[in-house]
Amino acid sequence: MIQTKIYDTPKVSKELVKDLVFNYIVDEMKPLATCEKPSFKRLIRGLTSDSIVLPYRKALVSELNHKYKAYVEMLTGFIEKQSYVCVTADIWSSNNKSCLGMTCHFIDELNYSRYSYILACRRIKGNHTYLNIAKVIKEIMLDFKIENEKVTHVVTDNASNFGKAFRTFSKQFNVTDTHISDSNYLGLISSDDSDSDVNISSDDDVNDSNLEFYVVDLSSLMLNHKETITNTMSLPSHLTCSAHTLNLIASVDTAKIVDQAYNSISKITFKNLSSFWNLLSRSTVVSDKVFDLCSCKFPVPNLTKWNSMYDAVHKVVTNKQNLVLVFNELKMKKMKKNEWSFLEEYCKVMGPLQYHRINCKVKGLVI
Repeated sequence: MIQTKIYDTPKVSKELVKDLVFNYIVDEMKPLATCEKPSFKRLIRGLTSDSIVLPYRKALVSELNHKYKAYVEMLTGFIEKQSYVCVTADIWSSNNKSCLGMTCHFIDELNYSRYSYILACRRIKGNHTYLNIAKVIKEIMLDFKIENEKVTHVVTDNASNFGKAFRTFSKQFNVTDTHISDSNYLGLISSDDSDSDVNISSDDDVNDSNLEFYVVDLSSLMLNHKETITNTMSLPSHLTCSAHTLNLIASVDTAKIVDQAYNSISKITFKNLSSFWNLLSRSTVVSDKVFDLCSCKFPVPNLTKWNSMYDAVHKVVTNKQNLVLVFNELKMKKMKKNEWSFLEEYCKVMGPLQYHRINCKVKGLVI
């Protein structure tokens, strides 16, 4: 009789299970309640044993807080050893909530290796004013004990609120500079993004002869207000994002072209392509038919990302022969020879910008 050797399931410690479950949830960004789902419990116990003890959600919350504190201490100590660091900041909204994210990057002076770390993803409440932005950025820098002198620059997009935050609080723009005129101070505080107003009390008994005692030097008040804020908060040097600058060149600047011939052919060509892209995004039947004829999918441009327009046009140009058949099949207006030539020239002009953007992303020059 042949005897079959039975292998016992290796025993797994409770701490190891807790670490593995915690790492899985964090790495895959799953809800902490995942550990309490019946299907997840069956999976873990099926791979180990029925007697294995799985962690509860509260245990993972405690572990998450502990890991975060350890991460902050580790990163703070690492940054303190560096002479220079670069910081990025960006704001976005999701599910009616706004967040400000910050990262830091530096080259270790001992081994010349480049390191990148996430500093924070913090809620920013209220309007995205320059004052709110400056406060959150400064709070995060203080949490990690990052001094202004150590930061080579903070990289952000070209948004006006970021620009004003650094114009107001950065050491690059010192309000005590005697070369700055009073008119510049008036531009530092506007009704759109200022949380404070200058209120002047009035009295019904005041007569015209006493009005001279109630004249207020508005520029002086704003200067004093600005100096008070600057004395309590300051930001490092500022640098705009290379990718967003290219975005503006490719979208905003090209929209300012006044050449009539260019505008005419551009309007007609992109109108035809927009009709094609709209059909693809709205009809599954059309999408399937196009895939059958071209054996590929065509990306639809996203208004918030200019490179998606380049990618979409480049895909159209590279599949020119197949798209001629597609337009006939869909009974769409055929594109003329000069329109195809315009799209080819568009790809030649915008191609270097797209290549440079990818290059910047690889080198860590984008937010």
